[in-house]
Amino acid sequence: MWRTGAVVVALALAAGAAGAAGGCSGDGDGGDAGDDGRPSTSATGGATTTTPPPPGAADLCADAAQAPDPPTVASTALTEVSGLAASRRHPDLLWAHNDSGGEPEVVAMGRDGSDRGRFPLGGAEAFDWEDMAIGPAPAGGAGDVLYLGDIGDNIDQRDDGVVVYRVPEPEPGAAGSVAAPLGGVEALTLTYADGPRNAEALLADPVTGDLYILDKMMGGDPQSSWRVPAGTPPGVPTTIERAGPVNVPPGEIVTGGDVSADGSVVAVRTYEAVYLWPRDPGQTVADVLAGEPCEAPTTFEPQGEAVAIDPDGRGYTTVSEGEHPPIHTARVG
Repeated sequence: MWRTGAVVVALALAAGAAGAAGGCSGDGDGGDAGDDGRPSTSATGGATTTTPPPPGAADLCADAAQAPDPPTVASTALTEVSGLAASRRHPDLLWAHNDSGGEPEVVAMGRDGSDRGRFPLGGAEAFDWEDMAIGPAPAGGAGDVLYLGDIGDNIDQRDDGVVVYRVPEPEPGAAGSVAAPLGGVEALTLTYADGPRNAEALLADPVTGDLYILDKMMGGDPQSSWRVPAGTPPGVPTTIERAGPVNVPPGEIVTGGDVSADGSVVAVRTYEAVYLWPRDPGQTVADVLAGEPCEAPTTFEPQGEAVAIDPDGRGYTTVSEGEHPPIHTARVG
């Protein structure tokens, strides 16, 4: 779907504390579990248990294995999955939304494909939703929020209108349920510094609270990231600037992305592949995307647009468009 418009980010604020994130070295030794880069430990009943750090980007690219016999999406409401996010509060839960023409809602599903309900966003519109992300709520809040990116613009004509909705992560429901519209929606109006453009990827940085929109350039043109700074006020027109290049191979087209819960791995989806970047402490997401990625194992999907890094950082999940598509997950260990 197309329309003329300014870039709008609509925000439905929820309670949530900003999450801290560790870094990841680019040598493939794995990301950090704690601030010092060592595995985290805990003591229970006099016994000490050690939680290994999540694998780094290079380890995921080298060692992730696709799970056999993937489940399929049960919900009949999801026919064109374009955005995907993995709940960090409910590790067995995924959130998804449809592409253009869908309802302004998020749909919950289990990792087994089970239907966990539909959640309309009060006051929102679905013009061309293309991706979603999850991250900690803004400073002063508690819990996680979902970001829904109405950022598609196939012929670059939305002079004043792409939209990102941010809403508190709700509790999942029962199969076939439709929740009351989620409220508290606010709007942040943004415009690109050099005019409208098409985009299909939205990333939330858990370290800084920034959002990044990755444009979708056709015909071999270079693709870029655009930074939406944390704390950008709602209701005030704001121009966003190009933050840097997105270094995917020539001919690849960006269709989705994600950042791990600890901030140490950045993922970008194209129609053909999933690319992963390690993130060192102090690097911005834009810095990372300008570097060299590795290609992660994937299963062919006819219209692959959605990717989400698993909450423990040990794998990632992809889903294609179509009715009852398979849920593909690749993991280390």
